[in-house]
Amino acid sequence: MDRRAFIATSAAALATGCSVPRLYSDTDGLAASEVQRRVFVATNRHVATDPLVQYESGRTTALSYLDYSISIPRDRRPGEFSFPREPLDATKQFFVTRTKKFDSAPEFAHSVFQNDTSALGTVLFVHGFNVSYPGAVFRAAQIATDFGFKNPVTLFSWPSAGKLARYAYDRDSVLYARAALANTIKLLARTTGKVTILAHSMGGLLTMEALKRLALQKDISTLKAVNGVILVQPDIDLDVFVEQMSDLRDYPLGVAVIGSRRDRALKFSSVITGGHPRAGDASSVETIRKAGAVLIDVSGAPMGDVLGHDTFMSSPELLAIIKSGDLAEMVVAGAPGQDILVDGLALTGSAALAIAYLPYTVTGI
Repeated sequence: MDRRAFIATSAAALATGCSVPRLYSDTDGLAASEVQRRVFVATNRHVATDPLVQYESGRTTALSYLDYSISIPRDRRPGEFSFPREPLDATKQFFVTRTKKFDSAPEFAHSVFQNDTSALGTVLFVHGFNVSYPGAVFRAAQIATDFGFKNPVTLFSWPSAGKLARYAYDRDSVLYARAALANTIKLLARTTGKVTILAHSMGGLLTMEALKRLALQKDISTLKAVNGVILVQPDIDLDVFVEQMSDLRDYPLGVAVIGSRRDRALKFSSVITGGHPRAGDASSVETIRKAGAVLIDVSGAPMGDVLGHDTFMSSPELLAIIKSGDLAEMVVAGAPGQDILVDGLALTGSAALAIAYLPYTVTGI
């Protein structure tokens, strides 16, 4: 990345985090949208001084467990979420309609289990760098809705500072949160039976480190309960990712990496960490597939955000394919080492919406 692109990327990223978003607003007398989504949360963030934010960037060893109902505008563009404002408008903004805080971890996990009408277990979402607590909650609700998940969604929110300039703080927070996430996966696996992990950006680093921790503990029962691991444009050093995959090689974990060569945030991360490639930048196809992971390159999909860092979660075109189940079916049905064109546009000379590169040896999907 040259200096001009670096400055442009930094400015764009800074522009996304200028204001402090709120989780709550005045909802007295306001009717919620017909579209609502329930989101369970486990967090090791510190309680915020502002009750409208609820949790902040401070770290704590104690985990808090919550259950939210979120009102979601019916006519919004797929991939978008918003924060409550004053005056509140249910046709334009996400907002919390109900909050419950659990007194214990078992009570929380049992509630997640009771909410699973699909018998598929829970989807555990781990957010990335530069994400506030309200942003994490509303993003989880948006993903659950736009991906069409039938099973309950649980958010693990680690103590991100929610500021671009605090990149180093967030990386340290990831290391701090490894045990908390590993314990959360263990709790959900023991209670719900199955867990599918969806992790974005730096949350991918946290997820892989938590799974590595479980592997070092030889917690076979928990790792067997993990249906699959989807790392969305993960901010993980490529060499570190290869070693993490090696540490997990004895366990049948299906790992998929969603990557994009147009991801400006990962280019920024590469610059400030010494110029080494990231696992989510889709530049190292052979390395990823030799490590045993599926690589799904979404560089050809329209970018859902200015940085191209949220493409998988915010591109309407990709969301339609994900919700239909076509992408998952093609990957599962593919043979080891196969390249799969999604949408088939490359056959006409245009870039495919996505290309799935399957590993040479598939141990789990």
